[in-house]
Amino acid sequence: MPQTRVTFAELHDNTDRTIFTLLDKEYKALAPIWRRVYKIKTSQKRSELTTTITGMGNAQEKPEGQAFPTDILQVGYTREFLHTEFGLAFEVSMTAEEDDRYDVLSEYAKWLMFSMNVVYETRAAIPFGNGFTSEQSPDGVSIFNAAHPLKGGGTARNQLATAANLSWTSLQTALTDMQRETKFESGQFMQQGRDLILYVPPELEFTAQRIVASTGLPGSSDNDLNAIRTLRDITIIKNVYLTDTNAWFLLDKSHGFCSYTRVPIAMLPGMTNVETRNRHYPVRGRQSWGNKWWQGSFGTPGA
Repeated sequence: MPQTRVTFAELHDNTDRTIFTLLDKEYKALAPIWRRVYKIKTSQKRSELTTTITGMGNAQEKPEGQAFPTDILQVGYTREFLHTEFGLAFEVSMTAEEDDRYDVLSEYAKWLMFSMNVVYETRAAIPFGNGFTSEQSPDGVSIFNAAHPLKGGGTARNQLATAANLSWTSLQTALTDMQRETKFESGQFMQQGRDLILYVPPELEFTAQRIVASTGLPGSSDNDLNAIRTLRDITIIKNVYLTDTNAWFLLDKSHGFCSYTRVPIAMLPGMTNVETRNRHYPVRGRQSWGNKWWQGSFGTPGA
């Protein structure tokens, strides 16, 4: 559908109303959120295939003079990142461009980029929003699961044993569980990072800040130290595109949430319809989001 004088009459010479370029004067776009969470890589292929590695088992006692026991590295789990193409176009009639009094139509590129960025934010939130159900880790179970099968045998979990809303106690339990449950595919413990992200919806932003930033134990009249604050460096990232108002997540630097850029968002050259002389301005990009491994992430859907 082309932009005509009828669809936005206030732009044109038949009105005395003064309008503003909305994106510049009245509305402010959100700063990029998903880029602060995902590890972003480029791709030159239709899709990207990632593979985890099952490390070697523990070293064994070796009797004097005997041969060394041997072990090998094995393939773990694989995951394909299939890039999705996104696009949108703005079409405007020749007459509407001629009569645009306030140069609003010249700002079309900003609106197109705005629309693309909103879609990217929404898509990037899906692996977290559906991470307890349909979104899977390469091992075939949900990203946040109570029984991730380890290639070397056994299971591990990256969610609370009992789902809980965000509180000092539940966060402390999650931090402890991450140390006890985060393992390599061969079964050994992984080192949990000190620098963590606490990823929350807006409804939990203020609760998260009280828990993380308080010098003393939150909600207590005792003179107890807030051990979470002193033992961990936690950055709170709020995301309005997280749809579950109770779910919250912890990520360390080793997490497997990854995004591949196949084609960056870009405006394509404008085209003119030879019959109508309407101008057509498209924007396009190709991107994928997903989880390469569950290790380094922890979540709970809340109570």
